Amino acid sequence: MLIRARAVAVSGALLAALALAVPAGSAAQDKKKQPKLDKDQQRELQAIVKVVDEAQAGGQAAPSDFPITLQYHFQKARDQRTFIPLTMAFPKEQVTNTSVVYYVRVVPQSEAASPAGNGEKDAKQEKGRPEYPFEDIQFFDLKAPDGGQYVVTRAISVPPGKFDLYVLMGERTPKDKKAQPPKRSLVKQAVTVPDFWSNELMTSSIILSNKAEQLSAPPSEADMAANPFIFGLTRLTPSLDNKFSKKDELSIIFMIYNTVAAQGGKPDVKVEYNFHQKLAGGGEKFFNRTEPQNFNAQTLPPQFDAAAGHQLVGGLSIPLASFPEGDYRLEIKISDVAGNKTKTENVNLSIAS
Repeated sequence: MLIRARAVAVSGALLAALALAVPAGSAAQDKKKQPKLDKDQQRELQAIVKVVDEAQAGGQAAPSDFPITLQYHFQKARDQRTFIPLTMAFPKEQVTNTSVVYYVRVVPQSEAASPAGNGEKDAKQEKGRPEYPFEDIQFFDLKAPDGGQYVVTRAISVPPGKFDLYVLMGERTPKDKKAQPPKRSLVKQAVTVPDFWSNELMTSSIILSNKAEQLSAPPSEADMAANPFIFGLTRLTPSLDNKFSKKDELSIIFMIYNTVAAQGGKPDVKVEYNFHQKLAGGGEKFFNRTEPQNFNAQTLPPQFDAAAGHQLVGGLSIPLASFPEGDYRLEIKISDVAGNKTKTENVNLSIAS
């Protein structure tokens, strides 16, 4: 059975140079782009860096005043780096001050746990501190909560490899010294960043969403910094748990990398979407599929040019009203006809009434 689906309203030729993909080093380390911190922010930065230093060295337990759900996706950036949008969600009732500080640090797993580093690293240190593949601090006010939680999105950019990701989110320190101390939580996550710069057929992370908004104008740099899930003129809100309602319209989006050019210079790629329903007693059965999605000289814009950095953007929007409640496995099969290669990605999701 075929599912009625429509293409996500995203340009088929999305530039590889995503707005927040940093070419070399982190945006936090680009002094030209960094706003100057006031004295209170400088003191806050020093205190937060000390907290993360101690957690990294294993000398002190990380603060955990409220739970943080951390989600990340991988996309190909420029200059041999990977763009990683981050989503952080935490309960609104556990945060009383909506003026917050956000700090992120990326540490290679091959290096010593201590932030002091070793002799070789010391030579690269700036003002006695190690240089990390990515490090950033931001001060901002939380937007209106989404249901019962605050959701914050930001992004980092790092080369391929294995890293420890440290993310701290917390309330700003009150100026009244008699006030309650700020609530803060630090999350550490081991991350293996894929190498999208090989010759292998690959895809970005598969993003599932039930909320796709069309923008009336191209986003500004500030818009992209606060919401890295903007693709062309489409802004997605990724699902944190891949749980959807029968009333939802499921949006799927991802990029396809390293395809071979067919005759005429355009790729020749077919994408198939198959849904398998998981059975209560174990196993699964085929449920339905969509029409294959084709990217070739006939379907791509005339100006599409992979050599110029344009990417193939796969994706569909599917109404879920006809899906029975339950758990599913979405199988996405990508066939590079010109390159004679295939790749299959699998994503689990649930549908409830």
